[in-house]
Amino acid sequence: MAGVIVGSLVPGNTLPDVSLNDKVQHAAAYCLLMVWFAGLYRRGLYPLIGAVLFALGLVLDVLQGFTPTRSLDWYDVAADLVGIAVGFAISAWFMGGWCQRLEQRLLS
Repeated sequence: MAGVIVGSLVPGNTLPDVSLNDKVQHAAAYCLLMVWFAGLYRRGLYPLIGAVLFALGLVLDVLQGFTPTRSLDWYDVAADLVGIAVGFAISAWFMGGWCQRLEQRLLS
């Protein structure tokens, strides 16, 4: 979470050059966050988790519009939403609760 926040607000030229398309990076980051938090919380909270992550992405992109080196990009917000939706689907299908299952295995 901290990496997404910091990476979204620091000047773009200070970030390492990654060979992935910017929109793919957005989608992958928010998909990972969705799957991560879905592993920690019960299935009934997935919609809330998705909404909070969407709000985070929106706020971060709006804040980028106030920086001298970054700008608000609605396509970034859309990529965040795609990542959240994919993460939601993955979690609902088979990854939900992964953290609890891992803890049970490690403790047994």
